[in-house]
Amino acid sequence: MKSEPLFPKYPEYMNGRLKKIDMTARLEHIKVGLANKSWYPEWDARQRGAAQRILNNALDVLDEYDY
Repeated sequence: MKSEPLFPKYPEYMNGRLKKIDMTARLEHIKVGLANKSWYPEWDARQRGAAQRILNNALDVLDEYDY
């Protein structure tokens, strides 16, 4: 017996696949949160810069994919 999806309004997102546009939007959301200090407000500028560089690298890798 198949269970009900957790988010019935968006059943297409519950199939275990990740869309490139969704992941890009999520990473950009994290980058903005780091910049405005809503994510990890206790971090200093050096830690924020390192996190931004890592997220930029993740976005670069994501750009390599066609989906």
